[in-house]
Amino acid sequence: MLTIFILSKILSAWDETAGKIFPLDIPGLPLLISIFVIISIGYMGSWWFSVKFFNYIDYIFKKLPIVQFIYVIIKEILANLFGEKKAFSKIAIIRIPETNMKLLGFVTSEDLSNIGFKDHVAVYVMQSMQWAGITLLVPKESVEILQGVKMENVMKFIVSAGAVSSSNNI
Repeated sequence: MLTIFILSKILSAWDETAGKIFPLDIPGLPLLISIFVIISIGYMGSWWFSVKFFNYIDYIFKKLPIVQFIYVIIKEILANLFGEKKAFSKIAIIRIPETNMKLLGFVTSEDLSNIGFKDHVAVYVMQSMQWAGITLLVPKESVEILQGVKMENVMKFIVSAGAVSSSNNI
């Protein structure tokens, strides 16, 4: 019910906003027009001339002093999350010394020699019930890479604080 409520609020707000751009008094039509426009822009974006245009925009953003910093970070994060590299593809279990407790996280970088930690890996540990988290630099011998478990299952497990698990138990 909460999902339906949130989606209906988002769609209503978008309908009102798009209704100002496309002044038609048919409920839902501004949303359909917006979806058509977004799909059309995406389709045109795959054309050759659009690739040149987006490369030029990329070049400009990389040259602007403050914009460059923000743009490059966002671009690299998106490439790591959704590109071929997939930064969250390795699941890490960090052993907490002198206890039987463990932390569950995702390896985001295995080579930290550029910042002076050649015998460490970067592990992102999400906080439950939100998307915030911390990045730990952990000695390699304290990290175990989990094999045969889907990243989506671990993500659900962490975000729900262990309350949600799939049929493929962790």
